Amino acid sequence: MLLKIFTSIGFILLTLINHAIAGDPYALPNTTYTTTPSYFDNIQVKFYVFYIYNATPAPAISRVNPIYVFLKDTNDNMANTLQPNIIDLIPGDDGYSDLKRVNVVTGLTNSSGTITSYDSLKNLSNNVKITETDIYVNIPVVGLSAKLENPADGPEMFGYYKGVQFHCFNFGINPAGNATAPIYHVYSSNGTLLATLPSTIPGLSNYTGIWTIYDSTSNVTFPITSFNQVSNLENTYDGTVVNCPISLTSITSTSGPIKKRSRK
Repeated sequence: MLLKIFTSIGFILLTLINHAIAGDPYALPNTTYTTTPSYFDNIQVKFYVFYIYNATPAPAISRVNPIYVFLKDTNDNMANTLQPNIIDLIPGDDGYSDLKRVNVVTGLTNSSGTITSYDSLKNLSNNVKITETDIYVNIPVVGLSAKLENPADGPEMFGYYKGVQFHCFNFGINPAGNATAPIYHVYSSNGTLLATLPSTIPGLSNYTGIWTIYDSTSNVTFPITSFNQVSNLENTYDGTVVNCPISLTSITSTSGPIKKRSRK
């Protein structure tokens, strides 16, 4: 089930993203991604909506794809890349995920030239070393001229996919690694969305941008700003996993540091 929070325009947009022509970054929609308000323990935060996929039962671990980062040394800062990163899957390819596992490539020389595909990288397997790390980064691949409502939330990056350029937003390291977390949608009996309640937020050690969606129904007439208000409701997993990174801009606009503990 797709997120009920989307308008008809949003539904069309996400359908295009999730069914883009396989292997064609130019087919991805060039849109401005805006934020949606939600609440965590009475604090308003906002999130973006990116790639969606179906999975049952609710996975505790997210689907991930490798991203190849070229460094002089495995301990080097990932900002000091020798060339643009490489991926082998984009939206429209089977098994695609916005969550990437960093693979560090070392041993690149001037004679190697610019590597623009995973196949080209494999051809250099005797000359370079690929080290799989335990670093997971939230990097949704988007249209080549797509934008964010708040660009500081996810600096844009370009890399290579099967010989052509791709465009993505870098939401940084996922603190919870490859784990998912529940996000709760509370609806009225007539299907109107009353509240969206993430179970964790940036600044907490178990924060992840990858969510499993749980739906519940309530007839309350007061604003819902905390899961504790509706914790007695029956929450049903709707079969959907979605990348909804929370806007750091919305977090920093709140007063004081975040000290709340997330629920598990």
